[in-house]
Amino acid sequence: MKPLLKTVILTALILTSASGAAAQTQTDPVKEAQRLTRVAQVAQQQGRLDDAIKAYQTIAVVAASSPPIASGAYVAAGDIYMMMGRFQDAAAAFRKAVALDPQSAEAVNNLGEALGELKQYQPALQAFQKAVALDPKYLKARYNMGVTYDRLGQNKYAEFIYRILIREFPNFPLAYDSLAVALSKSGRGREAIPFHEKAISLVPKEASFYYNFAVSYLMMGDLRKAQEQQQKVRSLDPAMAEHLNAVIAKRQR
Repeated sequence: MKPLLKTVILTALILTSASGAAAQTQTDPVKEAQRLTRVAQVAQQQGRLDDAIKAYQTIAVVAASSPPIASGAYVAAGDIYMMMGRFQDAAAAFRKAVALDPQSAEAVNNLGEALGELKQYQPALQAFQKAVALDPKYLKARYNMGVTYDRLGQNKYAEFIYRILIREFPNFPLAYDSLAVALSKSGRGREAIPFHEKAISLVPKEASFYYNFAVSYLMMGDLRKAQEQQQKVRSLDPAMAEHLNAVIAKRQR
């Protein structure tokens, strides 16, 4: 259970348009894009997601002469599609964003996330690799590479990615949790324990970290400690605890 990180920054793109004579010719489209951004944000806050998407799509048309703004609008629309579980639509929106701004690491990464949800793991991995090439410090894309290697069953590559992330970002909890899961899957549960503990120490209220710790104990055959972790999950997320209970029951058969 590896939540992926989510960031959308559209307003900043709009507010940092070109200056001088070129900006003068784009003043009206930029102002309209700003207005529509506010419309989209309000609609999203009110749960009117289709209206928010339409506003972002309109921005892409209005700001066609400013590719970064239009690309950012498609990224924002794509992120909403992802929230709605409409992954094909999200992928289409992100592809448009990339076509408008091929140097946008965010757009390329988000395309990879949509492809991953569609279980198109190899193209997703290629997207994450490209995003990292565009911005080597882009933490989300680097983490997503590790997740995708794991989904492809290439645990050694995933472990490599997570270890590098831990070295370079020692306070990034998902790297510790994900490394622990990768080690556990490869039959190295004892080695995974300190990484589970480190992830939990960084974010003590993240239920999924206790869930994954419980699964590692199950894989080591330690039912008592798995159940101890289950109790911690229950205090944070009862629904997740019930799911873990089913996993434990299945393991006992």
